[in-house]
Amino acid sequence: MRIASITALGAAGLLAAGGLLVTLRAQGTPRKPPIPHEDLPAPSGAETSPVVGGSDKGSVPTALRSGDAIIPKPSVDAPLDKSKGEPVLGTKDFGADRQTSLKPDDNTGPDSTLHYVSVFNPDVLPFKRMSSLDAVADDYTLKIGRPALTELPVGGVTDPKTRDWFYGNMVIELSPNTDVPIPSVAPDMRILSYDVKPKIRLTFEKDGADNFYVRTDESSASGQYRLIIYVDADAGYFAPSLPTKAKYTPRIVATMTPPELRPIMSDAIKSAGRTTLDKLGITPDQPLGDAFNKLVGYFRAFEAKPLPANATGDLYRDLCDSQAGVCRHRAFSFMITANALGIPTRYIQNEAHAFIEVWLPERRWQRVDLGGAALRMDVSNAEDKKLHNPRAEDPFAKPPEYSQQYTQLEGDIRGLSQKQIADRKKPNATPSGSLGAGPGPGSGSGAGTGGPDRITPDPSLPTVTQDPAKHTPRLEVTTADSAAFRGDVVHVEGRVVANGTPIPDHPVDVFLAPAGRRGANPIPLGRAVSDATGRFAQEFTVPGSLNLATYEIYLASPEDAYYNAALSD
Repeated sequence: MRIASITALGAAGLLAAGGLLVTLRAQGTPRKPPIPHEDLPAPSGAETSPVVGGSDKGSVPTALRSGDAIIPKPSVDAPLDKSKGEPVLGTKDFGADRQTSLKPDDNTGPDSTLHYVSVFNPDVLPFKRMSSLDAVADDYTLKIGRPALTELPVGGVTDPKTRDWFYGNMVIELSPNTDVPIPSVAPDMRILSYDVKPKIRLTFEKDGADNFYVRTDESSASGQYRLIIYVDADAGYFAPSLPTKAKYTPRIVATMTPPELRPIMSDAIKSAGRTTLDKLGITPDQPLGDAFNKLVGYFRAFEAKPLPANATGDLYRDLCDSQAGVCRHRAFSFMITANALGIPTRYIQNEAHAFIEVWLPERRWQRVDLGGAALRMDVSNAEDKKLHNPRAEDPFAKPPEYSQQYTQLEGDIRGLSQKQIADRKKPNATPSGSLGAGPGPGSGSGAGTGGPDRITPDPSLPTVTQDPAKHTPRLEVTTADSAAFRGDVVHVEGRVVANGTPIPDHPVDVFLAPAGRRGANPIPLGRAVSDATGRFAQEFTVPGSLNLATYEIYLASPEDAYYNAALSD
């Protein structure tokens, strides 16, 4: 069915469609008499917003973009669901504990089953940060070297070129003036906004190792609260690489390290680390790339096996000499060795995995996984979540002992669908927070390009198979601008229903197609998401290169776990 006509115009020209005349001018241009036939280029310098749909200032947006996916805001009204393994932070529930100190063990054989609880969407599985330890005692106990807390501001301007976006969804047990540990996705995670129910004023903090906390100072606070946080983090943290602007050595890195980030460990521990460096032939004056890559390759080649019968009893020494151990042994021994070399390194752990963070000039903190070994990993609370895609692959040495294991989503992994795993392994060419290159008019922009999970109205493409066990949505345009200028925006409203019932939080792709061609040669405008009533209302940027013609509006939505793919009439 022909929904509405859009004419892509220059600075002048109108088309009456449905009897309504609407003039939309190029973004940023003054309102003045138009010059006939002048083509206006698309606006430059505007970035596509990570936010989809509307949100009041300071509130959590209704949906966000991650690569080519739309992620709806979690419901702050949802009750605690123990059946999904959801923990209560601030209690002794599994997945809720923060380790403030840790004594490494000598159980270096393979782990049996790892249990991981998903908190974020996109999910950084299995790299949720729950405990960050940055100091080493003489008995090898790891601890937080600088436990003093610093209050964190809420809010800030985010940048899709350098930041990735996430929702956090957790239940917390609060009491007045008590700091409750909460997980994070990265050490520089920023709380852009939050919702909490019951309503209460919260304060967010972190310590010197970038462990995060939340507390309330309200005297009436007591009990369990559902907390939704909207956060961003440095995209480079998830895609580690070495600095490139200068020729660095480990010694130069050590010299450039800020005082508050320098390793906290005794000369005796540093001496033990230098013994390993001597064995590996790594010196402080080697090119940083040579030294670091050799270091990563060595610890990634650890194997899950018993310590040798002639072990010395010095756990660090025995682990390094035998290359025995799983994720926690690799991360512990790497931390000591890299710190002895002069590269600031921290040990990071959650209930299922341990990895390390290294600080480098230009790059700041970088997440580096050393792998592990387990017979199985069970993931809970991850149904229908997207797995986070770093913007670049890890460039460091990957020996066979590293490549075929759970951090690479290989092996026996339960609680994730094959589609989730397959999507995680796809290259992430589009930054988080953006549907593609293309300007948008600000928050709520629908600018973007097509992606692999989309269908289009083009009749020359194969028909999408319908699953009889799923409902098929009906997509309708309820109103739209009848005319538009190239490089400006067009307003489109619509609704999504199935069997007469509104579908909330459902992604809808919006296309223009030349009139009278039944959807052939469609031009993607972007993606919207339906609200609680199944409706959406959004502005989309009209490409500046679009031919002057009359167009029809089409809607499409991808298949998901509950609904078939759909296309408007």
